[in-house]
Amino acid sequence: MPGQEFLVRGWTDTGSGPWQVGVIADREKGTILRVGPADEIVDLPGREKAEYGASLRILPGDVNAHSHPEQSLYTGLVDPSWDLPTWCRNTIYRHSVELAPEHVYLGCCRAFAHMLLLGVTTAAVSFYCHNRRKNELDREVIRAAKDTGIRLYFGRMHYDLVSPEAYPEKRASQESYFETIPEYEAGFRELFAEVGCDLLVAVAPALHSFHANTLEAVASGIRLGEETDRLVQFHLSEDRGDVSLCLGQFGMRPVEVLDALVRSGRVAGLSVLLASDGIWTNDREKALMALHGIRLVLNPRMNRRVKAGRADLPAYMERKIPLFLGTDGEASNEDLSIEGERRFLAEAFPDVDPAAIQDLGRGDFPFPHCPVGRLVPGAGADLKIVGPSGVRDVYVGGNLVVQNGRLLKLDLSRDVETPLKALLSDW
Repeated sequence: MPGQEFLVRGWTDTGSGPWQVGVIADREKGTILRVGPADEIVDLPGREKAEYGASLRILPGDVNAHSHPEQSLYTGLVDPSWDLPTWCRNTIYRHSVELAPEHVYLGCCRAFAHMLLLGVTTAAVSFYCHNRRKNELDREVIRAAKDTGIRLYFGRMHYDLVSPEAYPEKRASQESYFETIPEYEAGFRELFAEVGCDLLVAVAPALHSFHANTLEAVASGIRLGEETDRLVQFHLSEDRGDVSLCLGQFGMRPVEVLDALVRSGRVAGLSVLLASDGIWTNDREKALMALHGIRLVLNPRMNRRVKAGRADLPAYMERKIPLFLGTDGEASNEDLSIEGERRFLAEAFPDVDPAAIQDLGRGDFPFPHCPVGRLVPGAGADLKIVGPSGVRDVYVGGNLVVQNGRLLKLDLSRDVETPLKALLSDW
Protein backbone atom coordinates (compact mmCIF):
# COMPACT_ATOMS: atom_id res chain seq x y z
CA MET A 1 0.00 0.00 0.00
CA PRO A 2 1.34 3.50 -0.83
CA GLY A 3 0.77 4.68 2.76
CA GLN A 4 3.26 2.10 4.01
CA GLU A 5 5.79 2.96 1.33
CA PHE A 6 8.42 5.66 1.40
CA LEU A 7 10.43 6.91 -1.57
CA VAL A 8 13.95 8.29 -1.29
CA ARG A 9 15.26 9.83 -4.49
CA GLY A 10 18.74 11.19 -5.16
CA TRP A 11 22.23 10.07 -6.15
CA THR A 12 24.35 7.10 -5.20
CA ASP A 13 27.84 5.99 -6.19
CA THR A 14 28.53 3.00 -8.42
CA GLY A 15 31.65 1.52 -9.96
CA SER A 16 30.94 3.49 -13.12
CA GLY A 17 30.20 6.79 -11.36
CA PRO A 18 27.23 8.64 -9.82
CA TRP A 19 23.77 7.23 -10.52
CA GLN A 20 20.45 8.98 -9.95
CA VAL A 21 18.40 6.46 -8.05
CA GLY A 22 15.06 5.92 -6.40
CA VAL A 23 14.69 3.67 -3.35
CA ILE A 24 11.25 2.50 -2.25
CA ALA A 25 11.04 1.25 1.33
CA ASP A 26 8.27 -0.69 3.05
CA ARG A 27 8.03 0.83 6.50
CA GLU A 28 5.80 -1.94 7.84
CA LYS A 29 8.39 -4.62 7.05
CA GLY A 30 11.40 -2.33 7.32
CA THR A 31 12.84 -3.47 4.00
CA ILE A 32 13.72 -2.12 0.57
CA LEU A 33 11.09 -2.93 -2.05
CA ARG A 34 12.78 -1.54 -5.12
CA VAL A 35 15.97 0.20 -6.24
CA GLY A 36 16.03 1.65 -9.72
CA PRO A 37 16.71 4.64 -11.96
CA ALA A 38 15.02 7.68 -10.47
CA ASP A 39 13.12 8.50 -13.65
CA GLU A 40 11.56 5.02 -13.74
CA ILE A 41 10.04 5.22 -10.27
CA VAL A 42 6.84 7.22 -10.39
CA ASP A 43 5.18 8.97 -7.48
CA LEU A 44 1.99 7.41 -6.17
CA PRO A 45 -0.78 9.14 -4.22
CA GLY A 46 -0.27 8.70 -0.48
CA ARG A 47 3.39 7.72 -0.76
CA GLU A 48 5.75 9.92 1.24
CA LYS A 49 9.04 10.89 -0.33
CA ALA A 50 12.32 12.66 0.30
CA GLU A 51 14.51 14.08 -2.45
CA TYR A 52 18.21 14.85 -2.22
CA GLY A 53 20.38 16.95 -4.54
CA ALA A 54 23.48 16.04 -6.50
CA SER A 55 25.86 17.12 -3.72
CA LEU A 56 24.54 14.33 -1.48
CA ARG A 57 24.83 10.56 -1.75
CA ILE A 58 22.33 7.86 -0.76
CA LEU A 59 24.35 4.98 0.70
CA PRO A 60 23.53 1.86 2.70
CA GLY A 61 23.84 2.43 6.42
CA ASP A 62 26.96 0.98 8.00
CA VAL A 63 27.00 -2.16 10.13
CA ASN A 64 29.13 -2.00 13.26
CA ALA A 65 29.69 -5.73 13.54
CA HIS A 66 31.46 -5.74 16.91
CA SER A 67 30.72 -3.30 19.72
CA HIS A 68 30.48 -2.98 23.49
CA PRO A 69 28.20 0.07 23.83
CA GLU A 70 28.15 0.17 27.63
CA GLN A 71 31.88 0.97 27.47
CA SER A 72 31.01 4.47 26.30
CA LEU A 73 30.70 5.14 30.02
CA TYR A 74 34.49 5.13 30.23
CA THR A 75 35.37 7.66 27.53
CA GLY A 76 36.27 10.34 30.07
CA LEU A 77 38.51 8.03 32.10
CA VAL A 78 40.97 6.62 29.58
CA ASP A 79 44.51 7.45 28.55
CA PRO A 80 45.17 6.71 24.86
CA SER A 81 48.63 5.37 25.76
CA TRP A 82 47.26 2.41 27.76
CA ASP A 83 47.79 -1.11 26.46
CA LEU A 84 44.94 -3.62 26.70
CA PRO A 85 45.66 -4.98 30.22
CA THR A 86 46.08 -1.45 31.60
CA TRP A 87 42.93 -0.31 29.83
CA CYS A 88 40.92 -3.20 31.29
CA ARG A 89 42.31 -2.63 34.78
CA ASN A 90 41.30 1.04 34.80
CA THR A 91 37.87 0.70 33.16
CA ILE A 92 35.88 -2.53 33.14
CA TYR A 93 37.64 -4.18 36.08
CA ARG A 94 37.37 -1.03 38.16
CA HIS A 95 33.76 -0.10 37.44
CA SER A 96 31.73 -2.84 35.74
CA VAL A 97 30.67 -4.47 39.02
CA GLU A 98 28.98 -1.16 39.89
CA LEU A 99 26.82 -1.06 36.77
CA ALA A 100 23.14 -0.56 37.53
CA PRO A 101 20.35 -0.31 34.95
CA GLU A 102 20.74 3.46 34.53
CA HIS A 103 24.48 3.10 33.81
CA VAL A 104 23.90 0.54 31.08
CA TYR A 105 20.96 2.40 29.56
CA LEU A 106 22.65 5.80 29.40
CA GLY A 107 26.01 4.41 28.30
CA CYS A 108 24.34 2.51 25.47
CA CYS A 109 22.22 5.52 24.51
CA ARG A 110 25.43 7.53 24.21
CA ALA A 111 27.07 4.86 22.03
CA PHE A 112 24.06 4.22 19.80
CA ALA A 113 23.45 7.94 19.34
CA HIS A 114 27.07 8.49 18.31
CA MET A 115 26.85 5.55 15.89
CA LEU A 116 23.72 6.88 14.22
CA LEU A 117 25.20 10.35 13.84
CA LEU A 118 28.16 8.70 12.08
CA GLY A 119 25.95 6.71 9.71
CA VAL A 120 25.92 3.37 11.53
CA THR A 121 22.45 1.86 11.32
CA THR A 122 23.07 -1.63 12.75
CA ALA A 123 25.01 -2.41 15.92
CA ALA A 124 26.12 -5.95 16.70
CA VAL A 125 26.63 -5.97 20.45
CA SER A 126 28.55 -8.39 22.66
CA PHE A 127 27.21 -7.94 26.19
CA TYR A 128 28.57 -9.87 29.15
CA CYS A 129 27.94 -7.50 32.10
CA HIS A 130 25.03 -9.50 33.51
CA ASN A 131 26.20 -8.74 37.08
CA ARG A 132 24.14 -11.54 38.66
CA ARG A 133 20.96 -9.75 37.59
CA LYS A 134 19.88 -12.32 34.98
CA ASN A 135 18.48 -10.26 32.07
CA GLU A 136 17.85 -6.97 33.88
CA LEU A 137 20.89 -5.19 32.43
CA ASP A 138 20.54 -6.89 29.05
CA ARG A 139 17.09 -5.37 28.71
CA GLU A 140 18.58 -1.91 29.21
CA VAL A 141 20.76 -2.36 26.11
CA ILE A 142 17.65 -3.26 24.11
CA ARG A 143 15.72 -0.32 25.57
CA ALA A 144 18.52 2.05 24.57
CA ALA A 145 18.48 0.72 21.01
CA LYS A 146 14.74 1.25 20.73
CA ASP A 147 14.90 4.73 22.24
CA THR A 148 17.63 5.87 19.83
CA GLY A 149 16.30 4.05 16.75
CA ILE A 150 19.28 1.87 15.83
CA ARG A 151 18.93 -1.70 14.56
CA LEU A 152 20.33 -4.07 17.21
CA TYR A 153 21.90 -7.52 16.88
CA PHE A 154 22.18 -8.33 20.58
CA GLY A 155 24.68 -11.02 21.50
CA ARG A 156 23.89 -12.20 25.03
CA MET A 157 27.41 -13.24 25.89
CA HIS A 158 28.42 -16.19 28.05
CA TYR A 159 31.31 -15.91 30.50
CA ASP A 160 32.01 -18.98 32.64
CA LEU A 161 35.63 -18.78 33.80
CA VAL A 162 37.08 -16.90 36.76
CA SER A 163 40.88 -16.59 36.93
CA PRO A 164 42.06 -17.82 40.35
CA GLU A 165 45.23 -15.73 40.08
CA ALA A 166 43.44 -12.52 39.04
CA TYR A 167 43.87 -9.35 41.09
CA PRO A 168 40.86 -8.60 43.34
CA GLU A 169 39.03 -6.13 41.07
CA LYS A 170 39.41 -8.38 38.04
CA ARG A 171 38.25 -11.43 39.96
CA ALA A 172 35.21 -9.57 41.33
CA SER A 173 34.31 -8.46 37.80
CA GLN A 174 34.65 -11.96 36.38
CA GLU A 175 32.51 -13.34 39.19
CA SER A 176 29.81 -10.79 38.35
CA TYR A 177 29.80 -11.91 34.70
CA PHE A 178 29.89 -15.63 35.54
CA GLU A 179 27.03 -17.95 34.63
CA THR A 180 26.97 -21.74 34.52
CA ILE A 181 25.97 -23.28 31.20
CA PRO A 182 22.40 -24.03 32.41
CA GLU A 183 22.08 -20.52 33.89
CA TYR A 184 23.30 -18.96 30.68
CA GLU A 185 21.03 -21.03 28.46
CA ALA A 186 17.99 -20.25 30.62
CA GLY A 187 18.75 -16.53 30.49
CA PHE A 188 19.30 -16.58 26.75
CA ARG A 189 16.11 -18.51 26.01
CA GLU A 190 14.08 -16.18 28.21
CA LEU A 191 15.35 -13.08 26.41
CA PHE A 192 15.11 -14.73 22.98
CA ALA A 193 11.42 -15.52 23.58
CA GLU A 194 10.77 -12.11 25.12
CA VAL A 195 12.05 -10.18 22.09
CA GLY A 196 10.45 -12.58 19.62
CA CYS A 197 10.06 -11.32 16.06
CA ASP A 198 10.90 -7.66 16.63
CA LEU A 199 11.91 -6.30 13.22
CA LEU A 200 14.73 -4.13 14.58
CA VAL A 201 16.04 -6.24 17.48
CA ALA A 202 17.48 -9.75 17.28
CA VAL A 203 18.79 -11.73 20.24
CA ALA A 204 21.62 -14.19 19.62
CA PRO A 205 23.90 -16.37 21.72
CA ALA A 206 27.46 -15.11 22.10
CA LEU A 207 30.69 -16.36 23.63
CA HIS A 208 33.48 -14.30 25.10
CA SER A 209 36.76 -16.07 24.33
CA PHE A 210 38.95 -19.02 25.18
CA HIS A 211 40.18 -17.18 28.26
CA ALA A 212 36.65 -16.57 29.53
CA ASN A 213 34.83 -19.74 28.42
CA THR A 214 35.27 -23.42 29.10
CA LEU A 215 35.45 -25.64 26.04
CA GLU A 216 32.06 -27.12 26.87
CA ALA A 217 30.60 -23.60 26.99
CA VAL A 218 32.10 -22.88 23.56
CA ALA A 219 30.56 -26.05 22.14
CA SER A 220 27.23 -25.34 23.84
CA GLY A 221 27.12 -21.78 22.51
CA ILE A 222 27.84 -22.92 18.96
CA ARG A 223 25.09 -25.54 19.20
CA LEU A 224 22.70 -22.87 20.48
CA GLY A 225 23.55 -20.70 17.48
CA GLU A 226 22.85 -23.60 15.14
CA GLU A 227 19.53 -24.32 16.86
CA THR A 228 18.33 -20.70 16.69
CA ASP A 229 19.93 -19.88 13.32
CA ARG A 230 21.88 -16.98 14.80
CA LEU A 231 25.48 -15.87 14.38
CA VAL A 232 27.52 -16.42 17.54
CA GLN A 233 29.98 -13.63 18.34
CA PHE A 234 33.36 -14.74 19.73
CA HIS A 235 36.65 -12.93 20.45
CA LEU A 236 39.26 -14.92 18.52
CA SER A 237 42.99 -14.48 19.18
CA GLU A 238 42.69 -10.81 20.12
CA ASP A 239 45.95 -11.22 22.00
CA ARG A 240 48.69 -13.84 22.20
CA GLY A 241 47.38 -15.04 25.54
CA ASP A 242 44.61 -17.10 23.95
CA VAL A 243 47.14 -18.80 21.68
CA SER A 244 49.35 -19.70 24.65
CA LEU A 245 46.32 -20.84 26.64
CA CYS A 246 45.07 -23.17 23.90
CA LEU A 247 48.54 -24.58 23.23
CA GLY A 248 48.98 -25.23 26.94
CA GLN A 249 45.56 -26.78 27.57
CA PHE A 250 44.84 -28.54 24.30
CA GLY A 251 48.13 -28.75 22.43
CA MET A 252 46.52 -26.83 19.56
CA ARG A 253 46.05 -23.24 18.46
CA PRO A 254 42.60 -21.60 18.89
CA VAL A 255 41.12 -22.29 15.45
CA GLU A 256 42.52 -25.83 15.58
CA VAL A 257 40.64 -26.31 18.86
CA LEU A 258 37.44 -25.16 17.14
CA ASP A 259 38.12 -27.49 14.21
CA ALA A 260 38.56 -30.37 16.67
CA LEU A 261 35.06 -29.70 18.04
CA VAL A 262 33.72 -30.46 14.56
CA ARG A 263 35.94 -33.49 13.99
CA SER A 264 34.92 -34.96 17.35
CA GLY A 265 31.22 -34.43 16.63
CA ARG A 266 30.67 -32.01 19.53
CA VAL A 267 29.35 -29.40 17.08
CA ALA A 268 27.99 -29.83 13.57
CA GLY A 269 29.99 -26.97 12.08
CA LEU A 270 31.46 -23.53 12.66
CA SER A 271 29.62 -21.44 10.07
CA VAL A 272 27.57 -19.74 12.80
CA LEU A 273 30.70 -18.16 14.30
CA LEU A 274 31.19 -14.42 13.93
CA ALA A 275 34.74 -14.14 15.19
CA SER A 276 36.33 -10.81 15.99
CA ASP A 277 39.91 -9.53 15.83
CA GLY A 278 41.76 -12.61 14.52
CA ILE A 279 45.15 -10.98 15.09
CA TRP A 280 47.26 -13.97 16.14
CA THR A 281 46.08 -16.66 13.71
CA ASN A 282 48.62 -18.50 11.56
CA ASP A 283 48.24 -19.69 7.96
CA ARG A 284 46.77 -23.06 8.93
CA GLU A 285 44.18 -21.38 11.13
CA LYS A 286 43.18 -19.00 8.35
CA ALA A 287 42.77 -21.97 6.00
CA LEU A 288 40.55 -23.68 8.58
CA MET A 289 38.47 -20.52 8.97
CA ALA A 290 37.88 -20.48 5.22
CA LEU A 291 37.09 -24.20 5.21
CA HIS A 292 34.49 -23.88 7.96
CA GLY A 293 32.91 -20.63 6.72
CA ILE A 294 33.81 -18.61 9.81
CA ARG A 295 33.10 -14.90 9.40
CA LEU A 296 35.53 -12.37 10.86
CA VAL A 297 35.09 -8.84 12.19
CA LEU A 298 38.15 -6.61 12.03
CA ASN A 299 38.54 -3.92 14.72
CA PRO A 300 41.70 -2.27 13.38
CA ARG A 301 41.73 1.09 15.14
CA MET A 302 40.96 -0.43 18.54
CA ASN A 303 43.62 -3.12 18.05
CA ARG A 304 46.19 -0.45 17.21
CA ARG A 305 45.25 1.81 20.10
CA VAL A 306 45.47 -0.87 22.83
CA LYS A 307 48.62 -2.32 21.24
CA ALA A 308 47.05 -5.74 20.65
CA GLY A 309 48.57 -6.16 17.18
CA ARG A 310 47.29 -6.09 13.61
CA ALA A 311 45.17 -8.61 11.72
CA ASP A 312 46.61 -9.70 8.37
CA LEU A 313 44.00 -8.19 6.07
CA PRO A 314 45.59 -9.33 2.76
CA ALA A 315 45.82 -12.93 3.99
CA TYR A 316 42.16 -12.99 5.02
CA MET A 317 41.11 -11.41 1.73
CA GLU A 318 43.20 -13.89 -0.25
CA ARG A 319 41.32 -16.76 1.41
CA LYS A 320 37.98 -15.04 0.76
CA ILE A 321 36.98 -15.15 4.41
CA PRO A 322 33.82 -13.01 4.84
CA LEU A 323 34.94 -9.79 6.52
CA PHE A 324 33.04 -7.17 8.48
CA LEU A 325 34.20 -4.12 10.41
CA GLY A 326 33.70 -3.17 14.03
CA THR A 327 34.79 -0.51 16.46
CA ASP A 328 34.77 -2.44 19.75
CA GLY A 329 34.06 0.07 22.54
CA GLU A 330 34.13 3.84 22.20
CA ALA A 331 36.55 4.22 25.11
CA SER A 332 39.17 2.08 23.34
CA ASN A 333 38.81 3.78 19.96
CA GLU A 334 38.81 7.25 18.46
CA ASP A 335 35.07 7.13 17.74
CA LEU A 336 32.39 4.70 16.56
CA SER A 337 32.67 5.33 12.82
CA ILE A 338 32.90 2.40 10.41
CA GLU A 339 34.04 4.82 7.71
CA GLY A 340 36.87 5.66 10.09
CA GLU A 341 37.86 1.99 10.12
CA ARG A 342 37.93 1.93 6.31
CA ARG A 343 40.10 5.04 6.15
CA PHE A 344 42.48 3.56 8.70
CA LEU A 345 42.81 0.30 6.75
CA ALA A 346 43.43 2.18 3.50
CA GLU A 347 46.38 3.93 5.14
CA ALA A 348 47.63 0.82 6.92
CA PHE A 349 47.53 -1.38 3.81
CA PRO A 350 48.50 0.82 0.84
CA ASP A 351 49.14 -2.24 -1.36
CA VAL A 352 45.55 -3.48 -1.02
CA ASP A 353 43.13 -2.33 -3.72
CA PRO A 354 41.40 0.79 -2.29
CA ALA A 355 38.10 -0.30 -3.87
CA ALA A 356 38.31 -3.61 -2.02
CA ILE A 357 38.83 -1.80 1.26
CA GLN A 358 35.86 0.46 0.55
CA ASP A 359 33.77 -2.68 0.07
CA LEU A 360 34.70 -4.06 3.50
CA GLY A 361 31.71 -4.32 5.75
CA ARG A 362 29.29 -3.66 2.89
CA GLY A 363 28.30 -7.28 2.33
CA ASP A 364 25.09 -8.82 3.56
CA PHE A 365 25.10 -9.00 7.35
CA PRO A 366 22.59 -11.78 8.11
CA PHE A 367 20.17 -9.99 10.40
CA PRO A 368 17.40 -12.56 11.01
CA HIS A 369 14.49 -10.73 9.39
CA CYS A 370 16.42 -9.32 6.43
CA PRO A 371 20.05 -8.91 5.41
CA VAL A 372 21.47 -5.46 6.10
CA GLY A 373 24.34 -3.45 4.67
CA ARG A 374 23.45 -3.20 0.99
CA LEU A 375 21.21 -1.09 -1.24
CA VAL A 376 19.22 -3.94 -2.82
CA PRO A 377 15.60 -5.15 -2.77
CA GLY A 378 14.87 -7.31 0.26
CA ALA A 379 17.58 -5.74 2.40
CA GLY A 380 16.84 -3.64 5.46
CA ALA A 381 15.78 -0.11 4.53
CA ASP A 382 18.73 1.40 6.37
CA LEU A 383 20.21 4.41 4.58
CA LYS A 384 22.65 7.20 5.28
CA ILE A 385 22.58 10.44 3.32
CA VAL A 386 26.11 11.81 3.13
CA GLY A 387 27.39 15.18 1.94
CA PRO A 388 30.74 16.98 1.85
CA SER A 389 30.44 17.82 5.55
CA GLY A 390 29.49 14.31 6.67
CA VAL A 391 26.32 12.40 7.51
CA ARG A 392 23.17 14.46 7.11
CA ASP A 393 20.18 12.10 7.39
CA VAL A 394 19.83 8.48 8.53
CA TYR A 395 16.98 6.02 7.99
CA VAL A 396 16.52 2.74 9.86
CA GLY A 397 13.83 0.39 8.63
CA GLY A 398 12.61 3.18 6.36
CA ASN A 399 12.11 5.60 9.25
CA LEU A 400 14.04 8.85 9.61
CA VAL A 401 16.07 8.82 12.85
CA VAL A 402 18.68 11.52 12.08
CA GLN A 403 17.78 14.72 10.23
CA ASN A 404 20.26 17.44 9.36
CA GLY A 405 22.79 15.88 11.71
CA ARG A 406 20.39 15.79 14.67
CA LEU A 407 18.86 12.82 16.43
CA LEU A 408 15.09 12.80 16.25
CA LYS A 409 14.15 10.32 18.98
CA LEU A 410 16.04 11.90 21.88
CA ASP A 411 18.06 14.96 22.78
CA LEU A 412 21.63 13.80 23.30
CA SER A 413 22.56 16.62 25.67
CA ARG A 414 19.38 16.73 27.75
CA ASP A 415 18.44 13.05 27.78
CA VAL A 416 21.87 11.41 27.93
CA GLU A 417 24.84 13.65 28.71
CA THR A 418 23.26 15.65 31.54
CA PRO A 419 22.08 12.62 33.54
CA LEU A 420 25.34 10.79 32.76
CA LYS A 421 27.38 13.64 34.19
CA ALA A 422 25.49 13.37 37.46
CA LEU A 423 25.61 9.57 37.50
CA LEU A 424 29.37 9.37 36.92
CA SER A 425 30.36 12.29 39.15
CA ASP A 426 32.05 10.02 41.71
CA TRP A 427 33.98 7.87 39.22
